[in-house]
Amino acid sequence: MELSTVNSKWNALVCLIIFCAPIAGEDSAHRLEMQSKKVANGPVLDGSSQDETWGTASTLVVQMEKLGEDAGRESQAAITSVHTNEEIFLLVQWLDGTRNDSHKPWVWKKAKGAYEQGKDIEDVFSIGFPLKGRFTGNMASPVETEWDVWHWKAARTNPAGYAMDKRHIHTFRKPRGKAKSFKTRSGKLIWIARPEDKGDSPQKKQKVPGKFQGDRVPQYIPGKPTGSAADIKAKGEWKNGLWTVELARKLNTSHGDDAVLKIGGTIEMAIALFDHSEHEEHSVSKVIVLKLAQ
Repeated sequence: MELSTVNSKWNALVCLIIFCAPIAGEDSAHRLEMQSKKVANGPVLDGSSQDETWGTASTLVVQMEKLGEDAGRESQAAITSVHTNEEIFLLVQWLDGTRNDSHKPWVWKKAKGAYEQGKDIEDVFSIGFPLKGRFTGNMASPVETEWDVWHWKAARTNPAGYAMDKRHIHTFRKPRGKAKSFKTRSGKLIWIARPEDKGDSPQKKQKVPGKFQGDRVPQYIPGKPTGSAADIKAKGEWKNGLWTVELARKLNTSHGDDAVLKIGGTIEMAIALFDHSEHEEHSVSKVIVLKLAQ
């Protein structure tokens, strides 16, 4: 499919959803709503939207607000959800003119006779669910809270077929261990720690090579996740200017660091897109209320 065709179909769907689902501020009682359809069998996770299961469910297109240097600009993402008795499946698509599936590789500098970290930054999709406190879905909110966050990364997790499973712990006091500070919209400083769930990670980091192994050597290679870190299977594919990412996870993993989803219930969530960017340079959705149909 040509990119012009993708854009045409995308714009028509965006117009339909915008008029059907008004977007409210993060502190408003109104929220975007979408429904996950109950199905007998989930789709195959291959980074494609062609599985017939996706065609049976409704799709929500949401406006994404850009933060950081591009604050105020908007983009869109489309999200579809289905679930079985045991698992939830998510399909996410967004337009992106460039495929960025390399992340900070080791680049050979001939003049120095050594490797240096390259400047490539991967594309990333993330989705967050509340664990504790008030959920705004916006990292820049002046709120102490804790989220369950799934990170699909084009370079670091996609080759392994998983998404990284983390918690985001937002606090006004600097926590122990690794954390990054952000200035909230109110001007107040908030600290965010992002520990990965227990177990082995779906990504492995390679040390800088000591001798020449090629002009570019990946710094990150696929890992074999275990424990709670292996909860989220995911696969993405970029084609003709469109990212398509599929994710799957048990409704209840029985792990204390994961949100519990219930058939017949609702849960708040929010999504974010990183277009070869990091930290505060990303786009966020408003809070979406997801209902899992019985």
